[in-house]
Amino acid sequence: MPLNKKGQKIMRSMKKTYGKEAEAVFYASKNKGVIKGVEKKKRSQSRNRKKTKR
Repeated sequence: MPLNKKGQKIMRSMKKTYGKEAEAVFYASKNKGVIKGVEKKKRSQSRNRKKTKR
């Protein structure tokens, strides 16, 4: 899932600190719950449906 501005900023910082292992550390931290609110929100299913005439 794409990252929002907060996620991109944290990823850049981790790349400077961890180098090649930055993505693994970032997603492990996200999955553990240390980092929250770093991915763009999903649309609800009702917004994705096409409206049809009945």
